Amino acid sequence: MPDVNAVEPVYILGAGPAGLAAAYILTQQGVPVVVVEREGQVGGLAKSFRYQDFILDYGPHRFYTKLAPVLKLWNEVLDQEQVTVNRLTRIYYRGKYFSYPLKARQVLFTIGAWESLKVVTSYLQTRLFPPQTAQNFAEWVTGKFGRRLFEIFFEGYTEKLWGIPCTEISADWAAQRIKGLSLSQAIRNAILGNSGQVKTLIDQFQFPCLGSGQLYEKIAEYLSQNHQPLLLNTEVVQIHHQDSQVTQITLKNRQTQAEKTVTCAGVISSIPLTFLVQQLRSLPPQPVINAAKSLKFRNTILVYLIVEESHLFPDNWLYINDPRVQLGRVTNFANWSPEMLPNSDQTPLCCEYWCNFEDKLWQASEGELCQLAERELRQIGLLKAQSISSGFTVHLPRTYPIYAGDYKYALTEIQNYLKSFQNLQLVGRYGAFKYNNQDHSLLMGILAAENLTQPGKHDLWAVNSDSEYIEEAAVDAPTTAAKLGNSSRHQVLQVSQQFFKYLLTGGAATVVDVLVFTILVQSGLWYVYALGISYFLGLSTNFWLSRRFVFGIYWKNWLTQYIVFTTVALNSLLANLGLLQLLINEAEFSPAMARLISAACVALISFTGHKLYSFGSLNQSSEQVSSVKS
Repeated sequence: MPDVNAVEPVYILGAGPAGLAAAYILTQQGVPVVVVEREGQVGGLAKSFRYQDFILDYGPHRFYTKLAPVLKLWNEVLDQEQVTVNRLTRIYYRGKYFSYPLKARQVLFTIGAWESLKVVTSYLQTRLFPPQTAQNFAEWVTGKFGRRLFEIFFEGYTEKLWGIPCTEISADWAAQRIKGLSLSQAIRNAILGNSGQVKTLIDQFQFPCLGSGQLYEKIAEYLSQNHQPLLLNTEVVQIHHQDSQVTQITLKNRQTQAEKTVTCAGVISSIPLTFLVQQLRSLPPQPVINAAKSLKFRNTILVYLIVEESHLFPDNWLYINDPRVQLGRVTNFANWSPEMLPNSDQTPLCCEYWCNFEDKLWQASEGELCQLAERELRQIGLLKAQSISSGFTVHLPRTYPIYAGDYKYALTEIQNYLKSFQNLQLVGRYGAFKYNNQDHSLLMGILAAENLTQPGKHDLWAVNSDSEYIEEAAVDAPTTAAKLGNSSRHQVLQVSQQFFKYLLTGGAATVVDVLVFTILVQSGLWYVYALGISYFLGLSTNFWLSRRFVFGIYWKNWLTQYIVFTTVALNSLLANLGLLQLLINEAEFSPAMARLISAACVALISFTGHKLYSFGSLNQSSEQVSSVKS
């Protein structure tokens, strides 16, 4: 880390959420910084701009966080210049609208009886026979929601967003963006009410009065008031380093084309990781350069239309899950902050399209794109006879890091190389190649600033959009020995709980056995056949309950696991008969006492056999029920 008392400033590359958060914190601490921004305005993907007296954003940028440092920065900067927005977000599918996140009751009643049956059946099939560890997005979502719900609400939209099949998208992206949602939880909420909300289920969010970019414009004002330079329309040409230290940066003014090389105490970079690696001088090893070139981003085209009518639809934004149109998402800025609107007679819409550089869509003219957006809005019924007074487009390159192919390997290759630099930190969606929410980009900037005054305090690579960042252990945290002791006690408690659950499931299976036997015998079936059928059903019930609720271990081949379970159960039955005979004939116990002792012993033997063999680690899927249960 750089010497914060050095004369040279820390250079912050990129004036988006992460970069400006770092600049704000360092300015508070009296550290000299210079912020370099390629565009003519701060805010990155969260900037706001004016058009015909409307204030518009680059799509929807709601703010919601549980992260205390981020909330503190947000409130310090905005103070009273924020509003609370009631959230309404829905999915458009087959001419109908579904709340997002999905509400089970609404889905099942809206899609029809036959489709509902397929949804529930596929979900139950997944619950009973969970797939092995998910290797891609399709397997992850199917394992969590069932195949049919994946096909309806996830497959088409996701492939529209990324431009590749769901089987080629990493499961990591699903784990980040759909964390906290489950169909079983949604069903319980529909019946019993929602007793607690996860982060994706919020009903309100905070928002700056004058658009998402207001936060970053106010930080820029704060930097100016404290004489911290902000270089707009300036891009990085080269980053010079020596002995694992960034020493100088070559910058170019995009308006005058003038270049200059400046000395720095350190660098916090949010420019695209793929660019940064190739701007280093001397260049990194070829495998690192190849890894950087292999990382891909998806582009976004924003088409803005001014509609001559108010109250078009109540949503903040809509997901368009319709294969007939290329349109992916529509934001209605009339439903955000009223101060963003010059009047109540017009509605500004932002239509999002996703594509690659080589796609025809990226090359299309502004007129063609506006016509396309209008035509598709009318096709799906969001617009009817309303007229469009004006429209324009914004092209945003490299907006979504693509989690596909060998991206993990490439990212690890780059990380391992860049970790050797003592005064270089990477932050933000672009800089760290992370699909961050706005609050996590802000957090990365805050933590990067803290690393300058307390070197090594935070591992920025550990800041993910799918989890809250965990600070270092408290002073009074237990020692390793204490943790080991707690771990042993936890294991004993866990096995005891499993054994108790095993007894309960065995009792339930016995009830099924006896009830089926009684019904079959009373129906006139020969008792030998009835016994065989009832024993099979009882054994199958015991297998399902034990696998689902006791051990949570799912082999890749469930039939093999069932055969092993049956073998252990039959051996336990033979052991029961042998021990019973021994206790009665040899130890001269009464039949009742012998039966009681043998049952207890065999229950323990049976439990141990199933734990070691039927639900052991051999051939099991590496995914346990704890990772798929709601």
